[in-house]
Amino acid sequence: MEKSNDESLEWTLIKRSLTEELTTEERLQLETWLNESSAHRRYYDRIVGFDPSEGVSGLSGEQCEEELAQYVTLIRKGKREQQKKHFIIFTRYAAVLFVLLTVGIYFWYQERGVSETSQKTMVLAVKGKVQPILVTEEGTRIELEQQGGLLQKISDGRITSEENAIVYNQPTGGKGQAVAGLHTLIIPRGGEYRVTLADGTIVWLNAETEFSYPVSFTDSLRAVKLKGEAYFEVAKDAKPFEVQVNDVYVRVYGTHFNVNGYDNERVQTVLLSGSVGVSSLKNPGVEQMIRPNEMVEVNVSTGVCEVKTVDAAAYVAWKEGYFSFEQETLEQIMAKLSRWYDVQVVFENEEVRTQRFTGRVDRNENFQGVLNLLQRTLLVKFKVEGNRIIVSK
Repeated sequence: MEKSNDESLEWTLIKRSLTEELTTEERLQLETWLNESSAHRRYYDRIVGFDPSEGVSGLSGEQCEEELAQYVTLIRKGKREQQKKHFIIFTRYAAVLFVLLTVGIYFWYQERGVSETSQKTMVLAVKGKVQPILVTEEGTRIELEQQGGLLQKISDGRITSEENAIVYNQPTGGKGQAVAGLHTLIIPRGGEYRVTLADGTIVWLNAETEFSYPVSFTDSLRAVKLKGEAYFEVAKDAKPFEVQVNDVYVRVYGTHFNVNGYDNERVQTVLLSGSVGVSSLKNPGVEQMIRPNEMVEVNVSTGVCEVKTVDAAAYVAWKEGYFSFEQETLEQIMAKLSRWYDVQVVFENEEVRTQRFTGRVDRNENFQGVLNLLQRTLLVKFKVEGNRIIVSK
């Protein structure tokens, strides 16, 4: 049997079985493959029973077709060049099953003859609308993308704006006065932002994050407060740098690290370089030191620290424009997606929450396409109702 250069042997056998073109030898080959693994059998049953008129409930047929066309292009690129920026990998099944699935999506798109059920097009939030708000100590709220002139005015020119970022500049040469007080940056769901503090520290702020900091560091301690998630590149200075998130304190002297405090019950600090010490108000006399590629997770209620060896790069993938899922539950995955795409997620079945997956997704992907791929890759279904996503078996 000859097969296309773009197809695996297993997929060729499956496709031929659907059109009843298998020879006796090929049928034996297919049965051998099916008997190798229950996952193979489940996959085959899923393909054989697949209804081409299916889609993500709440999305129109045109939307599904458009997204599938995009993924066909990405899949072909991925097969030729392995790791491309937009290539999405999910490792619930073995690698060969992923190849079968992606080619299967292509085959479904190419061969489907059943007309899609007409559905009302639902409005979905789009990713990454940067809409940061700066709040001064006096309570003035500045929409940074729209009021750059006001920003210059309140800071006497000391705060300058860049693309998706603002920069605080220290007075030089004895000229200018330090701007007093605290500022707070609010990054809503669906946005991200960057701020350079007066000491030169650079902070990347993830969606649904609040970050409070002195306009000028005049005390013996460079102290800032965080709600949400941020990546820090701390400028070296004789003054220690300290991040407070919930009741947990992260103290550094010059390093690169990520702090995640989205969960009110735990705070995760991942170190990329340098050295940090983490302590809790529950155990103020105990400081847990970590090294690069280690994560310390602090239980906020008890103050207990747990240190793990991790791939630090995976925890800061959001800063580079990716979602990285490392054996995370579907509930954790959907929490990340909901913050970025600004949607609400509801689980109809409790058991689907705890399924664990590993994968990497470009944060620039259209959300409809992400749902399409997840639904066909995982054993779950999504129903879209406006900005509400319902997940079920």
